[in-house]
This record gives sequence, structure tokens and C-alpha cells, in this order.
Amino acid sequence: MKKIFSLHLLFLTLFLFSCSSEETTNDSDSTLSKSGEGTAFSEEATTKSNASGANAKYQSNDTLDLKLTPFIPDYPDLGEAGKQLLASRLNQAVSNYAFGGDGGNPRFIIGPNINLLSKNVTATSPTKYANTYEVTLLSLDVVSETTFASYSFTVKGVGDTPSKAFINAFRNTTFETENFFNFLKKTQDKIAQFYDSNCDKMILEAESEAKTREYDKAYALLQSIPIDAASCFEKALEKKQEYFQLSLNTNCQPILANMKAELGKANDPSASGFNDAAMSYYAMLDQSSDCYNEAEEIYQEYLKKLKPEAKRDWDMQMKSFEAEVAKAERLDALKRDSISMSYDYLKHKNEMQAQAEIQGNKKLLQKYQYDQLPWLRRVFHLGKHDPFDGVDK
Repeated sequence: MKKIFSLHLLFLTLFLFSCSSEETTNDSDSTLSKSGEGTAFSEEATTKSNASGANAKYQSNDTLDLKLTPFIPDYPDLGEAGKQLLASRLNQAVSNYAFGGDGGNPRFIIGPNINLLSKNVTATSPTKYANTYEVTLLSLDVVSETTFASYSFTVKGVGDTPSKAFINAFRNTTFETENFFNFLKKTQDKIAQFYDSNCDKMILEAESEAKTREYDKAYALLQSIPIDAASCFEKALEKKQEYFQLSLNTNCQPILANMKAELGKANDPSASGFNDAAMSYYAMLDQSSDCYNEAEEIYQEYLKKLKPEAKRDWDMQMKSFEAEVAKAERLDALKRDSISMSYDYLKHKNEMQAQAEIQGNKKLLQKYQYDQLPWLRRVFHLGKHDPFDGVDK
């Protein structure tokens, strides 16, 4: 009887111990997970523990319409390689959830305020620099001198030079975290509020650019208005389309070149079928376009080479095409639903819109001249150094 009782007691003890061990493991996992929240970059121990795949890209159900231009000051220890690396990483980080690079109005930037916390030189041969940096990413409006949001973290790096130490500090880091996404989300919300509060000023600025025939700059300014700024987005929609068409009319050579290239793909015009791509570019040129007369002459010459049967078929398909273009434009005005995107015309039109936006933003970038803005010189600094010239103050 005592043996049976002892066996029951042993099994009960083993059962309770196993339950206790399982609960401890779960608590430990939970604690580790919580300790990772609120950190921009994982500590070394956390990075190793995530090697099995837990360090996956943060996924969000929200879609960001944010557009930011990376700006990297000339910090003395950064070097050109470090600047290029950080600009590339910022572009990649923003592009994971929103839009970076030439896609956005350059008045809205994302840049790092880098503070050197410790700068240690090792006694090894060759000499190594072991540095710790505190980095604060800032989202800014360079025109109104407004800071929208900030995001801070620390990184450590070792290298043969201060620049290589900095590069190594960023080489294995990731921005794919919930906190970084929330930083971008807050920036987007603030920019949407900015547009809704300053919509009339933005439209006036675009009109001012249009008066000097800088239509691509005017288009880029209005194109940067996010759809989240609903009232301003709707208010600027008609003007935006007007400036895009005016931009096409004054910068129409690429459209004409594309039209010629598409027509040139047909070896025997007299037997050719309807050329949707060529007609898509032809449809973008209105009678006020600088290239319209030449495009019309090329088009009429092409029609003359068609055989009577092909000419009859062409005319019928052209009427159908014009009806589709009109329908596509209506759908495009209704927020470009998925159906409208199936038309070749809108596909080619979107390509030209992207080019107009990029060209306009390049001109705006020259207009804002970041390195000449005293406000940015105060925002981005490294101790006693002026990041724009590296001179001690």
C-alpha cells in the first residue's frame, strides 16, 4: 500500500514540475517579446535569438500614402560611403510601407540627427574605432520649418575608420518594426492635417508656378497631396489634371517619340492592325500641344499607307478606342478603380504622369536648396560640428 501511495506521489510531483516548467517558458517568451517592443533596433542578444525567423518584417493592415525625400547631412565622421548607405537604407525603409526617393514633394524630408555618444580607439594593430551613436530620425517640412515626428535608437559599430565604424553599425540593422511604422503613420497623419489646414496656400503656390509655365512643378506640388487629406485632395484634383495636361503640352517630345516608336514597330503599315499603344500616346496630345501638328502629320501619313480594308477597320477601332479612352478618363476621375487600370491608355498615361512628377520634384529640390537653409543647420548637428561644413564652432 505504501509503495502504491509513493508511486502516486511521484507521478503527481513530476506532473506539477512539468506544468511549472511550461509556464516559466511561456513567461520568458512573453517577457522577451515585450522587451523588444519600443526598441528601434534589436540588441545583440535579441538579434541572435531572432535568427530562426522571428525577426520578420512587420506587417500592417494599413496602407500609407506617405511620400518622403531622404536628406543626409555632411557629418564629419560619416563620409560619402556612409551618406550613400544611410540614404539607401532610409529609402528602402520608407519604401517598405510608403514611398521614398523622387516620388514625393522634396519639401517633406526624413533625415537623421546623429549624436556620437562614445568614440573609443582600440589598442589593437591596426587601430580600430569602436563608436556608439544615438540616431534620431526626423520627419520635417523644410518650408514651414515644422517637425512632424521623431524616432530614436542607438547603434554600435567597429571599423578601421570612424566612417567604416558608422557603416558597420548600420549594416545589419533593420527598420522593419512596428515602432518605425508608427513613426511613418504619425508623419502621414500630421502631413494630412497640414494639407487640410494649408490647402489654399498649396494651390496658390502651384498656381504661381503655373503662371511662369513651370507646369511640372505645379503638378508635382498638387500630386503630393495625400488622399488622406480628403478635402484638399478633392479641391486640387481638377487643377492637378489641368497642370498635367499643360505639362504634357510643353514637354511633349517624349510622347511624340513614344508614338513614333510604336508606329515604327509595324513593318507593313498597309496591312497593320490597330495600334493601341501608339494611339494611347496620340490621345494625350491636344491641339494646344507644341508637338500636335507634327504628331497629326505623322498620323495622317500613316493612315494613307493603309489598304482600304485596313483603313475601314482602323476607323471602326479608332471610334471604339476613343469611347474607351473617355470611359477610362471618367473612371480615372473616380479614384482610378481596378477596372480603369486595364486600359492601355491609362497605363501609358500613368507613365507620363510619373515622369512629370519626378521632373517637377527635381526642380523643387533645386528650389529648396537644403544646404542653404539655416533652420536645417540647427536641426542637424553633431556636437560642436556644423554638419554642412564640418567646422568647429
